[in-house]
Amino acid sequence: MAAVPTYKAAQLTAGPELESATDTSAIIRWTTINPGGTVLHYGVVHYGTDAKNLTQVAQSPNRRSPSHPDMIFRVRIMRLNSNTTYYYKVESTGATGARDGVSSSVKTFKTQ
Repeated sequence: MAAVPTYKAAQLTAGPELESATDTSAIIRWTTINPGGTVLHYGVVHYGTDAKNLTQVAQSPNRRSPSHPDMIFRVRIMRLNSNTTYYYKVESTGATGARDGVSSSVKTFKTQ
């Protein structure tokens, strides 16, 4: 039986916040404590136009550097509607899909 990789419970140290938005896309950025574990991690954004129904998902791969105490995640969300308010929350996972322990409260942004 293969050993299950363990991760430190990562914590948000900055964000999540809207880095930029156009009429059809947005970039969400946040920083966590370096969670260890696999080199590859994913930033995951759950979003939608209803704060109680965040069924859409965008994710982006990120490589962990063992020499840095933090990880910065940036996730681009595409195919959004213009002049629309979106709600979102973020999390991060290791390459195996195991959660790092990061989960934000629900935030909001508006496209142009």
